[in-house]
Amino acid sequence: MLTLTLLGAEQIRPPVSTCLRPACAHAPLSEPRQVQARLWTLRRGVLPVWSLSLYCRSCLTRYYNNYFVHEASHREATREYYGAMPRFIHVTEQSFIELALCIFFETQMAMLHASAENIARVYNHSLSLSEKSALHDSRLSDQLDLQTVWDSFFMHALLRDSQKREQALSLPHHGLQSQRFNLALAERNYRMAGTGQEMWAHACKGCMKVIVADDGQTYCLTAGVTDGVTLGHPCCSVIDCTVPLSKQQDRFCAEHTALLRICSVDGCQSEVAAGHATCPEPSHRAFEDAHRVRGTAMFALRNRAQDAHEAQPQHPDPPDPPDRPSSNTVEQPSVGGPSEQPSTTAVKGRLLRRWTHNEQLFVRCCGVIISRATFFGSEGISGVKDFLKATFPPTFPGSLPCYIFYDNNCQLRKHLLSTGDHYFDFSGLPVDVFHALTKHKASDLFCQLYCNPACFPELMGPDNRWIFNSSAAEQANNWFGRFLPVVHEMTVERYNFFLDEMIAIHNRFTVESLRRRGFAPHLQPEEYLRDAPVRYQPS
Repeated sequence: MLTLTLLGAEQIRPPVSTCLRPACAHAPLSEPRQVQARLWTLRRGVLPVWSLSLYCRSCLTRYYNNYFVHEASHREATREYYGAMPRFIHVTEQSFIELALCIFFETQMAMLHASAENIARVYNHSLSLSEKSALHDSRLSDQLDLQTVWDSFFMHALLRDSQKREQALSLPHHGLQSQRFNLALAERNYRMAGTGQEMWAHACKGCMKVIVADDGQTYCLTAGVTDGVTLGHPCCSVIDCTVPLSKQQDRFCAEHTALLRICSVDGCQSEVAAGHATCPEPSHRAFEDAHRVRGTAMFALRNRAQDAHEAQPQHPDPPDPPDRPSSNTVEQPSVGGPSEQPSTTAVKGRLLRRWTHNEQLFVRCCGVIISRATFFGSEGISGVKDFLKATFPPTFPGSLPCYIFYDNNCQLRKHLLSTGDHYFDFSGLPVDVFHALTKHKASDLFCQLYCNPACFPELMGPDNRWIFNSSAAEQANNWFGRFLPVVHEMTVERYNFFLDEMIAIHNRFTVESLRRRGFAPHLQPEEYLRDAPVRYQPS
């Protein structure tokens, strides 16, 4: 609720005038308290406002515009949010963001891959039009900052999620603002795993086809594509360790901190020397020193000068420049006798943080993304199998697609055969058309016999065109991968929440586009997906 006051600024009030707690029997609220604040809006710019709160003396509860706080237990007090989505999001004690502006922020993130910093800059330079005299009368800044943008994004998304689930949102009232959302974000992330996306049960004419088989039976053919995209957050340097880091700059999680005392060179178990990440072995110390040198500006400038020198045409057929070792590899020369050629021994190790390997997506052939998972060590076949089983669990046998395209399906099928896994016996596992033509050799008989898409004639329409878009994941990855610079340093809770929210927004736009094109997008009923359908047996 917003009203104009005699103080020359607008007042944001609680939406109630009596206590909501049952024990108080709608006791009237009193003891108003006003706090000077800023309201950032989409069309009116930034406005000076007063945030008004009211108090219930009976139960010691204070009511704010978005939430109320029961103050009887001071240290463990929580903010209990009202059920309806507020017009103004109470981001911090002195900051409000208009709901329309929150939607504008998240749309820029999803469609333009804009960072919070750039969104704040755009707003401050083009949308923050207001009566500057009123703003200058206060110590509060009229400049929107990136942290307020991020806080408004997470706050709005959490409120929308709680409203959808018809459960009140609860957040800690005390503590750091940067940690206030962590528990709520982690809880939502847990619900999103596997089947949690709101479009998980999606179907439309682009990913579901109705055919009449030779036996006269009518079947629904469904299809999707899985693929990985390079995206990640900092993680423990132990391969496949999923324990979150205590701090973003840590090399190891709390369970593996003892490894900081072990030499960072691969295969070496010696203890490190004081002030170093390697043992006193000369080649290992040289590896560490070389890595530190690479971090200096002079080393980078020398590399540029060397590259420029090598680019000059010295003679018609110049030799190839020598390969430079990677940041985690140093070559140690070892020269033999007079007649022997110099040889090199590569010293490898990890002195810096590790990032997760990739994000695995499952995309319906119409472009709707229905599932995502983080792969920590590699895009291994076993991990892909587990991801598919989590996306299409045995409790929903009707959700398993008739065809699952994957660029390495031949290795996946070999793995299923060698392990006696029959989970996907009634699903065709073709390689997507692009990779089948460009990445898989004609001499690979197993692939050509079992995973060549041409082995599935039902995938070809009467006009000799593929009935499904097997490149849907590649196209989705082109959009999804552009979030790399945005999420690169995010904590694991915010990283997962942000990416799932971007997928949800992207899916809503995709579904709306499908609806306009006449593809009849819809969500399949849960009771239908719980039943095992009569499946068309792939060729």
